[in-house]
Amino acid sequence: MKKYIYTLTLIFCFLLSSTYAQSSLKRSKQDHRFHYLQANIHFGYLDGDTSNFDLSTSGPKNRLVYQYFTKNQRLQQKGYIRNVALTSFKSQISIDFLGSLNDKTSLNYQLKLQNVGLSFGTKWDRTSFFVGYSNIKFGHNPKIDPVTSFIANSLSLDLGFTQDLGVTFKTAISEKLDFEAGFYSGGLLRDPLVSYAPNLTDAQKINRSAVEFINPNFNGSWLGTARIGSPLFKSFEYGLIAMTGKTGEGINERYLTRIGADVVKKLGEKLKFESQLHGGPNFYQNRDNSIDLALQNNIELYIKGVFVINTSNAILLNLPNNSSDRETKGNLVNSLSYVVSPHTRLRLNHFYNYGNLINKNWGLTFQLVTGIGKR
Repeated sequence: MKKYIYTLTLIFCFLLSSTYAQSSLKRSKQDHRFHYLQANIHFGYLDGDTSNFDLSTSGPKNRLVYQYFTKNQRLQQKGYIRNVALTSFKSQISIDFLGSLNDKTSLNYQLKLQNVGLSFGTKWDRTSFFVGYSNIKFGHNPKIDPVTSFIANSLSLDLGFTQDLGVTFKTAISEKLDFEAGFYSGGLLRDPLVSYAPNLTDAQKINRSAVEFINPNFNGSWLGTARIGSPLFKSFEYGLIAMTGKTGEGINERYLTRIGADVVKKLGEKLKFESQLHGGPNFYQNRDNSIDLALQNNIELYIKGVFVINTSNAILLNLPNNSSDRETKGNLVNSLSYVVSPHTRLRLNHFYNYGNLINKNWGLTFQLVTGIGKR
């Protein structure tokens, strides 16, 4: 009799566990919505300031960033794409704090887009495209996070902006080569959406208001980029890059062409070296034409997974056709980071601006990056 009781008990427990497991599988769903709030505080000693100690004028701005990311839940459940399908939507906006703590009239709060758009996948291997506002896809160096990184950027020196509204596309042309291309508006949304200056003097209020909204004025600017090279996430990446377009307005309106190459070398999880070289002509309507040459180098050393030493240098050389005067813009950055957690980093940054840059010559700054949420 006892043998039958034990047998029935085992059968009952097995059925109960199976029912619970099936019920759990049916009810559990993969996360598909992610919210993240991140703060970036950046201040220190700045050469040339009256007080010398102030908010940083170089590198990442002091800002509060909200990030929202959602995946296509139906696609997650189905597991495949029949032809073309929306895979995700991302939205990243920031409130920037600019100006000097010692001059209240200079304080300015700006609402800016960082990354907003739709990602689409296809049934073809390694083929996808993105529509929206994002970092300009020009080579794989540097990989810029506009919120946390403190990396010099030759593209910023050349174009004056690193993010734009447009469409990007990536596909595989062989097992070892990818093709990437992007078409952009030429800096249409480079300015903040809203700007608020609460402490303007009476004289300043004559020329501007405390609250100003963006007034996009499209003047026919555009920008196209392309890259043929190795896919991402390889120990050795290389590629040929090109860019052409029309940017600026007035005396700065120009048609430009750039060609170049990028190289990324990784030694395990310890060391990463990135280099990018590009150059080409500028054709102006109201001033001498010129040739720009830009070089970007970046070295990152990881120590025991918690310390990161970074050295980055970007330089732009401008050579006018009909003038012996040449213009040099350069930005050298050294950074020591301590990774407190996946959400929090402490950085000691040193920067040196040289050539014709109007920013402060050099500075030693402290940066705190911290966030909360899921990303």
